[in-house]
Order: sequence, then structure tokens, then C-alpha cells
Amino acid sequence: MKIKRVSYCDKALEWQFEPIEFSNLALLVGVSGVGKTQTLEGIFNLRKIANGESLKGVSWDIEFTVDDIEYKWQGEFGRGYHQLSLFGDEDSEEHPLDNKFEIVNEYLWAKEQIIIEREDNIIKFQGEKTPKLSPFKSAIELFNQEEDIAPVQKGFNQIIYSIDQSVNKVYRIPPYLLLKDSLSLEEIQKIDAPTLIKLALVYYHLPQVFQKIKEHFINIFIQVEDIKFDALKNVKKTVFSDAPPRSIFLKEKGVQHFIPQYRISSGMFKTLMYISEIYLYPEGTVILIDEFENSLGVNCIDIVTDLLMEKRNLQFILTSHHPYIINKIGMEYWKIVTRKGGVVTVKDAKSFNLGKTRHQAFTQLINLEEYTEGIS
Repeated sequence: MKIKRVSYCDKALEWQFEPIEFSNLALLVGVSGVGKTQTLEGIFNLRKIANGESLKGVSWDIEFTVDDIEYKWQGEFGRGYHQLSLFGDEDSEEHPLDNKFEIVNEYLWAKEQIIIEREDNIIKFQGEKTPKLSPFKSAIELFNQEEDIAPVQKGFNQIIYSIDQSVNKVYRIPPYLLLKDSLSLEEIQKIDAPTLIKLALVYYHLPQVFQKIKEHFINIFIQVEDIKFDALKNVKKTVFSDAPPRSIFLKEKGVQHFIPQYRISSGMFKTLMYISEIYLYPEGTVILIDEFENSLGVNCIDIVTDLLMEKRNLQFILTSHHPYIINKIGMEYWKIVTRKGGVVTVKDAKSFNLGKTRHQAFTQLINLEEYTEGIS
């Protein structure tokens, strides 16, 4: 998937961002509180909606491509609660008293041909009226088995929010993956699992790929000489019982024992996860990273940023207000974020006629009123 243009509105919160155009890399810059994080969360909410979630008062308009096919998807949820009957709704798998929000309208185009039209609980799929379906779920979820719709949901499931980077967070490797004798890189990339799980699977099945990731990491942290996970044979012995969470270990020069995951610095761990994401997600993944600079030292920022800009067919949407990050990434990728009340506006650097060189542009940016006083 590649997001080309998107706008989003949350009427319940009286907050919205106006249309933003994206390339393969975008850096949202602006003062704290201007709306950078909420913008990422709005984009990620579209994945939730495409998978059947009901969000009060949310409307959206997004243009994107999946497998080189251009799509446009619009929709809107109502703001009023819909109390399900005491005996539940036939389309709902939720508790019978859960509240839902109905979709007011929804449209999906592919190659400029309309596929779905939805208004007033009437849905037309490829021009034909359908039987009554759940009013709370998007048509992308309702028709996800259809040949024309399945790639769309697949595309939205390629949006990941890189927020699970805590060094103290542990995961269990699913037993069915452990029991496989071999996994290809493509299979591991397609698995819907946290980055640390993917990295463990690469360690067990594809040591040559793990070695590339390790080399990038050691180039940043020269004091590290090795990285390992628990032995696979020990995991398989307990796979049908209460298998212990997998943990990663680092070996530093001059230190006899490996350092366990919980003692690894947050900056080192986060850097390893960022490098891993570049290798371990499939082509077309959209990776959202909030406050890219958090926990990263200058040595990490340089190399990881270079990798983000060079590697594979991935789309990265980052946020930052750190001068070093902004100056490191080319001004053609800057998206300057301002907010007036609850309306967020995002503009390219060229809209402000910044200098021709990166240094000139950066100097003008940090003195720009829209940047320094981004909230009005």
C-alpha cells in the first residue's frame, strides 16, 4: 500500500486534519501539541475502520494504491449511540448491550470506477443492491472475501504503528510458527506479529538475514559483538506447556556474560527494532513512527535515518520536533504542521519558499512563525 492523499475528521472531538499528500517518506514537523501524533493516530484509525471498528463521528477521505491499482475511499460514521436490542444484533459478535455507531455513507472507487455506494443503510456493490448488512461495519470488512475488496483490506493491514518498542515488553512466539521446519523471508514478512517476534524467527530460520541486521546494529554500537535469542530447541520442548517469553540478548566486548533484554538500554533496543522493521515487513508497508528521536542518540539517528531513506519499497511517515532530525532529512520530505483551534493543516516546505540548500532551509524553518508559533 501507498498512501497518496488523506484527510480525516473526528466530529466528536471537534478535531480534523485537512488533506495531506504523501510520498514514500514524510517528516511531520512542528511544536509539541500541534497535532502530529493525532494525525498518525487518525491514519492508523483507518486500518481499524477497514477491519470493522465503529468510531463515533469519524469521517475520512483517502486516496491510495495497492498493487499499482489506484483507490479512493470515503466514509462517515454518525455521532448518535445505537443501543443494540437486549437479544443482540444478528450481525454483531459483541456483547448485546454494546453501543455502536452507524455508517452514514461510504464510497469506494478503483481505477475511477465506483465499486461500493452506501447511503441510508442501502449498500450497492458493483451497482447491485445487497441484502441488509451490519450498519456498523465498513463495506471493506463486510466484503473482504470479494476479489475486488480483499486487496483493499490487505492494504490497510499493511499500516503499522511503530509504538511497541519497549525493552520490557515480551511476547510469546506462536507455537505453529515454532513447529515449522523452515520459513522464508517472505513468509516472515507477511506474518502479522510484532517486530521482535519476526526478528526471532529470522534468527532461527534465516541466519544470513539476521546477520545483515546485526551488522547494521554493530556499526552503530561498536561495543556490541553479538546478538542472540534463546535456543530454539529449548523453546520447542515447552511449546505445548507454558513456554517462557522469548528474550533477546546482547554480548558486549570485554563483558563475559550476555546482557538480557530487560537490561538493554531503550535507545539500543529501539534502534534494533527500527533496523529490523526495514527488513522484516513486506513491500508496500506503511510504517508510522511518532517522535522518531525518542531514546535515540545522534549516532543512532544518522544511520537509521539513512536506512529509512534508502531501503526497499516502504512508506515511512514520521513525526519530530528535534532540530537534528529535521536537518538530517531533506527538506523535500518536510511536512510543516500548524493548527488553528481543532483544524490541523500540513504544508510542504516549498509552500514557505525556504532556502535552496538544506542548511538555509533549516535556518529559515526554525525561525518561521508558522513553525515556532504553530498553534493559534
